Amino acid sequence: MFTRKPTSPWMVGPRARTEAGAGGTGTVRSTATTTAPRRPGRPVRFARAAARSAFVRGLVGLLTICLTDQLVSWSGLVEPRYLPPATTIVARLGALLTASRFLADIGHTLASAGLAMLVATPIAVICGLPLGLSPTALRATRVVIDVLRPLPAVAIIPLLTLTVGLGRTSVVLAVAIAVFWPILLNTVHGVQDADGVALQTAGLFGAKWPRRVLTVVIPSAAPAIGAGVRIAVSLALVVTVAAELIIGTTQGIGAYILDSSRGGFHADLVYASVAVAGLLGLAVNSAATAIERRAFPWHGREGMS
Repeated sequence: MFTRKPTSPWMVGPRARTEAGAGGTGTVRSTATTTAPRRPGRPVRFARAAARSAFVRGLVGLLTICLTDQLVSWSGLVEPRYLPPATTIVARLGALLTASRFLADIGHTLASAGLAMLVATPIAVICGLPLGLSPTALRATRVVIDVLRPLPAVAIIPLLTLTVGLGRTSVVLAVAIAVFWPILLNTVHGVQDADGVALQTAGLFGAKWPRRVLTVVIPSAAPAIGAGVRIAVSLALVVTVAAELIIGTTQGIGAYILDSSRGGFHADLVYASVAVAGLLGLAVNSAATAIERRAFPWHGREGMS
């Protein structure tokens, strides 16, 4: 004798079920399907919570630094001409962001960093593809990479000024050399981590090696290349400002900082311009991160439940 399994009230069916209440009276519940609002997945919620937490921590840290600076300036431990109070720096910051000359310097720095990225990115990707595909080529160039990669970009600037001369060309080349390495290494690692099963499947279907590289290897390595570009974008801005400071160009944030430190040492302008460079770096990094997440939404979410 078979016993009929009770139907779960959460199962959706075409009929209305009657549940016996107290005293034998039944209440009719409709089982018509309703479309519930779709909630974001757990990885998305975790990412948003982590972003909010990071923003709050960063804001608290920034406010702590400003408060400490204000207290040190008021106490007289450091002369205001060397460490202006935070209120003065913020006022100067607002004035700089409305000054046409400084806005032109910001545009010049961003243009130099962008030009360096345009020069370095395709070269790094083109060089990284064969190194990732060929272990022999990677072993042959390993020593050269290990020797040149740790060299600071600012250490190459004197050599560039001797060979290229002073000016924007030296700045762009110094930045291009600095951002070349993270893109190259990420490309190599991305190509090496390409899906071997997908490559074999493409080969079984008759795809030649160039077609397999274009349809399997490059799409598989694209998230790693994007991560390298994101790292390089932030690095490009830092090296651009440093190169402008060292070379002594006539335009750019670095040139403005150098000019402000001369002739009377306007510390408030120096701190304000440095703060602008930091805020600009934060904005550039946030934009690059958002673009990377939009372009490769599946990257970095594996294994999350």
